[in-house]
Amino acid sequence: MSEQALHLSPQQIAELSLVDLTYQVLRTTNKPYHFRDLMAELARLKGFSEEQVNEVIARLYTEINIDGRFVCIGANVWGLKRWYPTDKAAPEKAATGKKFVRKDMDEDDDFYDDEDDSFEEEIDEDDTFGDYAEEDVDAAAEDGDEEAAADEEFEDEELEEAEEEEEDLDTYEEDEDDF
Repeated sequence: MSEQALHLSPQQIAELSLVDLTYQVLRTTNKPYHFRDLMAELARLKGFSEEQVNEVIARLYTEINIDGRFVCIGANVWGLKRWYPTDKAAPEKAATGKKFVRKDMDEDDDFYDDEDDSFEEEIDEDDTFGDYAEEDVDAAAEDGDEEAAADEEFEDEELEEAEEEEEDLDTYEEDEDDF
């Protein structure tokens, strides 16, 4: 491609940034380029040496990646975004007032529901063994069950301590100097 094909003078080419020159090359040729070929064309137009190309190649790649005018169409082939249709969002469906109900496609759900029910039943059975009514504890203490009597005594001590702490909190008056 020549400078005349770009409709730019050598001075204008020298003043253009690489990313803008890339845009001009793609727009004028109207065809996608592999990045290496695109870089070779830019180097030829700008008169870059191999060393200068190596200094700017990464920066140019980053710039065309970020610039919204360009798109990579695969295998490091670049074109202009306006050449390719953009994915348009599907039009929103108008609200019909009907609630969407998804069909149950999982046949195993019934199996798991049965397992959950049996687990709850096991829990219910286990709960009855650990819960003693206070009358049962008192009756066991009267029958001479030492463990039950010790448990009742411990519960009474805890209850008394909690009541004392509550009384202490009720009688405590805050002093503004403390804060």
